[in-house]
Amino acid sequence: MKQKGKKNGSITGTIGSGSSNYPPGFASNDEGTRTDSSSEQFHSLSTLEKQDDLRASLPREIQLAIKEWAESLSKLSWKLRRRAITRFSGSFADNFLAIVPELSEEEYDSLLLLGTTCMLEELEDGMPIAEEDQAKCYLESIHEHHREMANTFLDRYKGVDQQLH
Repeated sequence: MKQKGKKNGSITGTIGSGSSNYPPGFASNDEGTRTDSSSEQFHSLSTLEKQDDLRASLPREIQLAIKEWAESLSKLSWKLRRRAITRFSGSFADNFLAIVPELSEEEYDSLLLLGTTCMLEELEDGMPIAEEDQAKCYLESIHEHHREMANTFLDRYKGVDQQLH
């Protein structure tokens, strides 16, 4: 897929105040086609990696959905959280695919990572990783510090596991 000029923007917008229920640059199938800016927004997903809080780049309604999911997951084990986060990320990416069916596989995969990372940002409590399923989940994050935390835990966990046998 041909990439247009590099843009430093991100996927942002407010939903619900206008006539459309979609972020700017998007339209449902019955409202016509997407605008040129949406293609540039998806090509600029890689610029989201440089931001500290990816949730802030999303429409408010999506931020609220992430917060609600995280609240419902907070009392579950990390094994169950990890499964739910995978489902959330798939749903997150599928919703964008329904709006913009021309998404490439690379763009879709970026949305999966974005959904996972945003959920981890919401669940992050400042405490170190405490279990293997949590670490495996953090390995799927866009944020380098999440992956480093996971790798540190897994390296330490591997050492403890080898000493027990």
